[in-house]
Amino acid sequence: MANKRDLKKYIRNTCGALAGEILLARAAFPAIERKTVHDIINEIAILQGRTLSKVSVAYDNKSCRKLDAASYNNERRKYFAKAYDSLLEEFDASVLEVVKKMNAALPADVREAIKEAAAE
Repeated sequence: MANKRDLKKYIRNTCGALAGEILLARAAFPAIERKTVHDIINEIAILQGRTLSKVSVAYDNKSCRKLDAASYNNERRKYFAKAYDSLLEEFDASVLEVVKKMNAALPADVREAIKEAAAE
């Protein structure tokens, strides 16, 4: 991500799209249990809140006090890039878990119909 603002937008947009998809699936396929949809939406909301709270990380500049400005900026940039990459990896893994739960919420006959339509 280019900056913290873009990272937050990505997280919000992804979680919003997931919630929208499960609500759309519930409207299209009434066989999906309402409680399951509610649980998945709660999990998405918790994922979004937990991930957004981890976006603001502080840089410990005590170890870099003796560096010149260019080296300090380079070290700081590397630190934030590594922190955001690990945050995105964790977020993407959690999103995959939510998607698996969303797919499991679909009835078997609906999943088969979707597979057949995708194969054509």
